[in-house]
Amino acid sequence: MSKIGIIGLGHVGRLLAHQLLVTGMGDELVLIDRDDQLALAVQTDLRDAAVALAGHPKIIIQDYAALRDAQVIVVAVGKSSLIADQPMAELAFNHDAIKQVAAQVKASGFTGVVLNLSNPNEAVTAYIQQQLLLPPKQVLGIGTVLETARLHRAIAATAKLAPASVSGFVYGQHDGQQVFAWSTVRVNGQSLDQTINGHHLDQQQLKINADLDNWYTLQGLGYNASAVCAWAARIIRAILTNEQLALPVAIFQPQYEGYVSFPALIGRQGIGNLLLLNLYPVEQAGIKTAAATIGQQVAALQRMDENND
Repeated sequence: MSKIGIIGLGHVGRLLAHQLLVTGMGDELVLIDRDDQLALAVQTDLRDAAVALAGHPKIIIQDYAALRDAQVIVVAVGKSSLIADQPMAELAFNHDAIKQVAAQVKASGFTGVVLNLSNPNEAVTAYIQQQLLLPPKQVLGIGTVLETARLHRAIAATAKLAPASVSGFVYGQHDGQQVFAWSTVRVNGQSLDQTINGHHLDQQQLKINADLDNWYTLQGLGYNASAVCAWAARIIRAILTNEQLALPVAIFQPQYEGYVSFPALIGRQGIGNLLLLNLYPVEQAGIKTAAATIGQQVAALQRMDENND
């Protein structure tokens, strides 16, 4: 029996709940939002949808105590992409919601894995871990998973190959200091300094193409709900099945003395082994810069706590 909690039923939270329903992931869903009417509406809509499906998961709303024996809780609170180029404004907006949620999750006795989707992702993930006092390996964020997916798609489109042919990671900070680790990128086992499927791949142009994907989505929608939910569901499946899936999620990385997006294996206990690949010095420096920025954001969250006391 699997139980999954989703806290925050905005665009992302309710779309994720729908995706988990239609894919049959989760015998029980616990859905929580500060708006009781919204939570009831989502529950009713999902129950109506379940009639068309083979599975009929139990859907519980507005009950933090029900999270006690959940395997995974997804945090999707606050207002994502409030001001895309002002992460500190978004941080301040999300602070109070995160603090209230963390207090109630902690009181429930929950001991599973937390997946954070709220932004700024790495800093908020670190703050959630501090509030819940769970082992760091059990609190992760979506990190630069989307940025990595966009990079794979940009490379595949240029090389006229399937995205599954591409491996490699973007490190650093979601919606911030992103480090395109070209040293890790392979296309069917070939590095980018080789001709790939008859095509020369220019790193700068690939980065531009990957960034444009994000720009097009935000200009038209204002958020990345579908992509975020698809990857969140992928991470949840890896946790429930103990898959040991390698993704660049927001994790505590001792080398950088805090949370940063870094590739690691994901399984039942959350984060397993880190993928310690040989990076170029400039890539290592970029990750260090990202970690410093994230550290400043975490410190700002802590100061907000002090000002509220």
